[in-house]
Amino acid sequence: MVKSTWKVFAGLAIMALILAACAAPTAAPAVPVAPVAGDTAAPQVVTATGAPTKNPYDEKAPITVWIDTDRQPMVDAYKKAFPDKASLIKTVTVDREQLPAKVLLFNNTNQGWPDVVFAEPRLVGRVADSAHHFPMDLTPWVKADVLSAYSGMDACTFDGKVMCVRNDLAMYVLYYNKPLMDQFGYTVPTTFEEYQDLSDKVAKDHPGYLMGVAGDGWAILHFMDASGCQIRALPGNSVFKMDVTDPKCIRAAKLMDHMLGNGTLSPTDYWDAGFTKKVADNKLLVNPGPAWMFGVYGGNKDSSWYKTADHQLGVATPLKWAADDKARTATMGGAAWTVSSHTKNPKLAADLVVWLTTDPKLWSTTTNYPAYKPLGAGWQKTVSANALFANDPFPIYSAAADMIGPADTWPRFDLIAPLNEIVKGALQNKKSIESSLPLIVDKLSPLAEAQGYTVDAKK
Repeated sequence: MVKSTWKVFAGLAIMALILAACAAPTAAPAVPVAPVAGDTAAPQVVTATGAPTKNPYDEKAPITVWIDTDRQPMVDAYKKAFPDKASLIKTVTVDREQLPAKVLLFNNTNQGWPDVVFAEPRLVGRVADSAHHFPMDLTPWVKADVLSAYSGMDACTFDGKVMCVRNDLAMYVLYYNKPLMDQFGYTVPTTFEEYQDLSDKVAKDHPGYLMGVAGDGWAILHFMDASGCQIRALPGNSVFKMDVTDPKCIRAAKLMDHMLGNGTLSPTDYWDAGFTKKVADNKLLVNPGPAWMFGVYGGNKDSSWYKTADHQLGVATPLKWAADDKARTATMGGAAWTVSSHTKNPKLAADLVVWLTTDPKLWSTTTNYPAYKPLGAGWQKTVSANALFANDPFPIYSAAADMIGPADTWPRFDLIAPLNEIVKGALQNKKSIESSLPLIVDKLSPLAEAQGYTVDAKK
């Protein structure tokens, strides 16, 4: 998982406190993006880049690329493929959750901006506002036919401008333990109603087995997004809409409460030590999770989940509600690459991010689902041959990529930290998720207003 850290500069106490307040705290690990195999790089000291770009741009200007350790092999591969450009590219290992606060600092000092950043669209959105003014519109620098071949680009488009290109998609699918399902005589659910009914059977006949998590902000987003609940709708660039009175919100909350009550949803997140032990002890029966999660299941001796790959992991279509005509899948992560509007060498920066997201050889061994659609066939060969899977997962992943719901958009502020706080507070105080829904409006409204949104909310 992505857990790289970047030490915050010392000696800026007052300024740092003010600027850090601009970025909501992260109560959970950074959104995971499945790693690319390879060596990792040690953190480096950030050096300031130059002043904002002045035309004409300089094709010989060096660029600084902010990455996590798992992306280092990708950049190294680019350098190997283009040795004439290698000396111009410097990588810096960072905690990308600090990006919004750091950009404000760099804007204040008029130096220090990185040229390229690996980050989720949720973070790109938080530096695309007028205060941060960080991303460059990539439209003039990336060919239209290349841009049109990426999936998930709505999340990279802000106010009509393409502010990033997608690295991978993280749509949810339904993972299940096939040997256990067969042993217990259970049928893989296709609807949330069947999912809940199965949870009652499991609670009665096989207590202690789990069917997912419900203990953090990502979990509540999954259930709400999949239900079509509006808790973060962006009908326009200036409006933030929430309606937690919608029956679609109520049914999702009731489902979470029901399964938390019968013990089949873990009141934790995926990274909790207790949950990890349950998986390692073969107690995870069914689990809605993002596409990259099969890399977490592992199937090797070094994995903390599955130590072997014996065709035990089944992959099924995302759950839908029986009354709905189709499934809407949420996402958990799915990264992107963004280029700074301050870069002196936009050509090299754009060429780098396009190559990193479109090169077939580079993507043939990853556990990320590629956002660039032409990579699908090559990626399929890799995952379809993986001994971890009980069935060919590629058709499921491919179909799920087209089921990402319209709710998968990100505002100019952090959603995950406040949702973490709400969910964890409800669980600790033994309150229901349903009764906590109004708190979402109370918590998010001032954050949205502070970013200039007009809030349209019902609670």
